[in-house]
Amino acid sequence: MKKQKPWYLRKKFLYFICIITPPIGYIVLVTNLRKINQKEKINLLTVSTILTAIWVLKFLPKNIELYIWGFILAILIGNFILKRFKRDK
Repeated sequence: MKKQKPWYLRKKFLYFICIITPPIGYIVLVTNLRKINQKEKINLLTVSTILTAIWVLKFLPKNIELYIWGFILAILIGNFILKRFKRDK
């Protein structure tokens, strides 16, 4: 008999909680890392980390927020470029 995951570790619920309340979703993910397989873990942690960073930006002063958005955008563009060059080789 296949063992089912608890309701709070199902994929749709984790994505939902990471989008609606990123810090709570991040805490749920980090406390249950051993119960999630590797591929799902990477995808969920990536989504949760990006959304938590964006959520935390709300609490910074407005003039700093522009620089942080630029930094996040530069990281995402750099990541895309690195993946593109690794795939071409």
